[in-house]
Amino acid sequence: MGDQTKSGIRYHIAFVILAFFFVGTVVPIILYQQEWYKDWLRGLPFDVRILVHPAMRMVFAFVGWLVVCRMVQDRERIRMGLLMPPMQAIKAFALGFACSLAMFAFGVFAEPNEIHYTLVYSSLLPGVTEEIFYRAFAFGLLIQAARMNLWAAAFTTAIVFGLAHLVRSDVRAMPIGEMIGWLAMLSAGGLFFAWIYARAPWNLWVVIALHAGMNLWWDIFFSHDTPPFNGLVTTIARIIPVGIAVYLVVFRGVLRESSATTIKA
Repeated sequence: MGDQTKSGIRYHIAFVILAFFFVGTVVPIILYQQEWYKDWLRGLPFDVRILVHPAMRMVFAFVGWLVVCRMVQDRERIRMGLLMPPMQAIKAFALGFACSLAMFAFGVFAEPNEIHYTLVYSSLLPGVTEEIFYRAFAFGLLIQAARMNLWAAAFTTAIVFGLAHLVRSDVRAMPIGEMIGWLAMLSAGGLFFAWIYARAPWNLWVVIALHAGMNLWWDIFFSHDTPPFNGLVTTIARIIPVGIAVYLVVFRGVLRESSATTIKA
């Protein structure tokens, strides 16, 4: 199947990206419903068990990336945004984390949870692996390689991003109305993260830092409450950091010029 017109969608490439994306999302969810799989996970040390699902998605992301790069002639223009020049990566990471501090400002008025090394897994690990899989691989490739419309790619990946959290037992245990609201908020976050990433442009470190920072403050200050609509304050605390990042990156373009020389990986 050949390419479409130069400005049109490359449907065959979009199909390959979405196939890797959906399989990489669904396989961990299906496996987690199997008793033999859960028994196997319980037998692993915690520090290994927590890495299994993120590692699965990284395999799908990087194998899919290699497959797609072999399908396109202009692969040198495809950017994941991880291997940035050091100062560009540092600037983007600092900006993303600084935006997350708005959530910290709300949290200082709450009683913090116990600080434990597992916060590294609950904040940094999703911040890195989910942004690679959902934003850099799925969203980024749908635009850069498959030439899909930005908002079509953003909505597609954001909805799947929200639904993927059904693997969490605390989400599945919610009343249906609360669950829908929680998943909608996660999907909205994925949508705005994609917008920020595209306008960085393609500098993944800004959304990694924003995501990891927000997860960190949530786990320290907010996770003892039932998310997300038990109080207006907790909802606002999640919205403001993303809003600040959108304003600075999308509307003010603070990373646009510095990322112009992004290298392809």
